[in-house]
Amino acid sequence: MKLRISRLFFFSVALLFLFNAATYAAHDEVPRVTIEELKKIIDTKADVVILDVQSKGVYDKGHIKGALSLPWVEELTDSAVKHLPRTKPIVAYCDCGPGETDSAGMAAQLIDMGFTEVKVLKDPSIRGWKKAGLPIE
Repeated sequence: MKLRISRLFFFSVALLFLFNAATYAAHDEVPRVTIEELKKIIDTKADVVILDVQSKGVYDKGHIKGALSLPWVEELTDSAVKHLPRTKPIVAYCDCGPGETDSAGMAAQLIDMGFTEVKVLKDPSIRGWKKAGLPIE
C-alpha cells in the first residue's frame, strides 16, 4: 500500500512539474524588450502603454512613471482590459525574475485576446529599472 501511495505521489509531482514547464515554455514566444529599449521608447514620447502586473500594493509603492496597474490574474476578462487600446504597443512588467512569468503570462493572454503589439520588459525588469535610477512614481 505504501509503495502504491509513493508511486501515486511521485506521478502527481511529475505531472505538476511537466504542466508548469509547459506553461513557462508557452510564454517564450512573447517578445521581450530591454530596459534600455523601453527607456528609448519613453524618451521619444512614443504612444506606448506600460502595464505593471504586480499587485496593487506593490504598484502603489513605486512603479515605472506612467505605468498602469493591471494586477496578474489567472484569466483576464474583457471588462478588465476594456480601457486598453488593442492596436497600441503595450509593454508589461513584473518582478518575477528570469522568465518574467507573471508579465509573460499576462502578455500572452492579451495577445490571445486580440492585442497586436504586446511585449514584456526583460529581466531584471523593474528591479533593473530602479537600480539604473530611471523614473519611478
